[in-house]
Amino acid sequence: MQERDGAADNYVLGHTPWAIQRLLRLGQIYQPFTRRVFVEAGITAGMSVLDVGCGPGEVTLLAAELVGASGSVLGIDASADMLEVARTRAQTAGLEHVSFQAADLRTLVLDQQFDALIGRFILMHLPEPESVLRQLLLAVRPGGIVVFQEYDLSSFADAFYPPSSLWEQAWRLSTLTFQRAGGNLHAGMQLPSMFRAAGLPTPHMSFEASIGADPDWPGFEMRAADVRQFLPLIVQFGLATEEEIDIDTLEDRLREETVSNAGAARLPILVSAWTHTLS
Repeated sequence: MQERDGAADNYVLGHTPWAIQRLLRLGQIYQPFTRRVFVEAGITAGMSVLDVGCGPGEVTLLAAELVGASGSVLGIDASADMLEVARTRAQTAGLEHVSFQAADLRTLVLDQQFDALIGRFILMHLPEPESVLRQLLLAVRPGGIVVFQEYDLSSFADAFYPPSSLWEQAWRLSTLTFQRAGGNLHAGMQLPSMFRAAGLPTPHMSFEASIGADPDWPGFEMRAADVRQFLPLIVQFGLATEEEIDIDTLEDRLREETVSNAGAARLPILVSAWTHTLS
């Protein structure tokens, strides 16, 4: 997750303390999915791992747990605010085998090769993800592991039941704003083409989503948080007014509408892809 710098120019979600807390909350929701994919891909004790677009360190710390003290993890991000949070979290956890570096992914040059390259919610923000991925692969040893996870935001037709104009509005506003700001709604489903364009073999793939129906499901909070995050751009693009959205009550209204109708809703689909570099 990046600052307004280089490859970060398309990162529109901000770096305020509130935005960072949103990312940490999101990381908690998706941690089980990411862990499963990392284990399936073969990330294990003793490996050196490069985490790109590391943000406040959710994925970095997960990788550090898997590789253990005999391994190492380097997190890369362009945002000083994000990296400050990530370093503090690593220090608090006593993880001496984790380090962080501020850098523009488009021009990143490292003096070592890693056993694995990982990233979550980063390629969807880049205008030329294939070019950036090709550059990053220079830091991966032959036969190394490559794992990326990205959203598929292309459709919300099956994201809530029963049909709901409120849920549809929340989805439409956040996804349309993200797209207009330069984000890629199809990044998850485009991972195979990105991998192939960067010179990688066709990846193994899977997809998962957080879904819930009970009042305590964190998806209500996250869907409202997404709209809140985009609110200035929503208004700027003329998609809706603050009065029409009523952001301070949106989470409660989404929860009430779903629970009172014995319904269910999900967050965006998380697409995972992993492969090995050519030996």
